[in-house]
Amino acid sequence: MDFLNLNQKIDEAATQKIRNNHFFGTDNFRSWMLYFEPGDCTPMHYHQNAETFLVIAGKCSVKDLKGGERIIEKNDIVFFAAKDYYQLTNVGDEPLVLFGNRSEPFGIGITRAEESKS
Repeated sequence: MDFLNLNQKIDEAATQKIRNNHFFGTDNFRSWMLYFEPGDCTPMHYHQNAETFLVIAGKCSVKDLKGGERIIEKNDIVFFAAKDYYQLTNVGDEPLVLFGNRSEPFGIGITRAEESKS
């Protein structure tokens, strides 16, 4: 059994500029925190396994490959099925903090939209 304090991890991310903070991981599960400054984003991509994000703080644009967009904010949860393309962008004026879970170990790469077309 492991524990951590999310407020402490958020403070560390802010002061040490840690964008992706790995928390817990096994051979079939991982959890982490993303800390994005305003304007920061991910590429359009997907993963081989399902995942969720919980917005801890901030305002996030979630875009899909077809151009759809939804804004999520504190206490919203988004679910992505395996191979769902998405892009996350901090569209707020404050840091965006997301808590993520995925059913795969750390170290599995992403598939970017431009890579899948080649």
